[in-house]
Amino acid sequence: MITVLAFVWPPWWGIVLAVVAVILGGICATSFAGPNLAAIGVTPDDRLLVRPVGLVRVWALSTGIDVPITAVVDVGVHPRKGLLRGWRAPGTHLPGVMTAGTFRSRGEKDLWMAGRAANLLVIELHGETYRHVIVQVEDPEAATEGLRAAMNRER
Repeated sequence: MITVLAFVWPPWWGIVLAVVAVILGGICATSFAGPNLAAIGVTPDDRLLVRPVGLVRVWALSTGIDVPITAVVDVGVHPRKGLLRGWRAPGTHLPGVMTAGTFRSRGEKDLWMAGRAANLLVIELHGETYRHVIVQVEDPEAATEGLRAAMNRER
């Protein structure tokens, strides 16, 4: 008599694997879709708006920020490698693909909406929910100049 050991997965494992595959595929598709993961603008009443684009809203679990331009302390372009991410709470992080959501480090909260770009736009805030907003935009240098012009216009 020959005994054959067969590995049989429970039926719900197929559903779990399908859900994981769909989520990972969605994250990758969002990251590779385009250079902008966030839309940045200044309203006529001098408020900074940062909104996630497309499915980034789902992965970041955030609708973005709406703060007065006077809350912006500094804005600049930084290489992704040198930025401290911290602990995810809540959000999405798939190494090398996407970082989106709230990350906590050193008692502060940062909002990330970044894909695979080497350089990111970093907005430092004062007196708001988030200390830093780190976003991927198509041209971070132009966004920096535009935000600095809005900051100087207000002050």
